[in-house]
Amino acid sequence: MKQETMIRTQVYLSKEQEQALNSLSCASGKHRSELIREAINLLLSEKKSADTHWKQALHNMKGIWANDENAVQRMQSIRNEFDR
Repeated sequence: MKQETMIRTQVYLSKEQEQALNSLSCASGKHRSELIREAINLLLSEKKSADTHWKQALHNMKGIWANDENAVQRMQSIRNEFDR
């Protein structure tokens, strides 16, 4: 198994966060640093998922007004709202 290169960093935790992290570390048998990396990975995964959902939703909207005879007027009305 190839070992990843780790970068040392420092974070500040509140007393409550430190206590909760210590409790979780004891309960799980994992090092605090491992739990912090897992939390970061979860956050990054959720962010990537949210970005993907947003892009997919935008893609799904493509052409929704293609057969709308009033699309030009509707878009002008929307633009006028933003120009206020």
